[in-house]
Amino acid sequence: MALLKKKEGKTESAAAEPKKAPAKASEPKEEKAAPSGAYFVSPHPDGGWQVKRANAQKALKKFKTKAEAEAYAKQVASNQGTSVVRQKKDGKIQKKR
Repeated sequence: MALLKKKEGKTESAAAEPKKAPAKASEPKEEKAAPSGAYFVSPHPDGGWQVKRANAQKALKKFKTKAEAEAYAKQVASNQGTSVVRQKKDGKIQKKR
C-alpha cells in the first residue's frame, strides 16, 4: 500500500522520495577538536584581550593581559565542561600547552 503526497498540485508516492536516516542519538559523540561551545581567548579590537564563546558576537569579558583572560576562560570552561582555544595576536590558533 503506497501513501500519496500532494506537492505543488502533483501527486507523488511516498516511496519515490528517499528519506534521510535520522542521526543516531544513542551513540555518544567523542570529538577531539574544540567543541562548538568552546571559549576563545582572542585579541580585542580596542586593545587588550577578550573571552568569547564560540560563534558569539559579543565578548563575555575584556582583560588587559592575555594571562588574565586565559585564567578566566579556563575557569568558565571547566564550569561548563568545555575547552579553551587560545589565539595569538594575529588571530591564528595557538598550540595547546
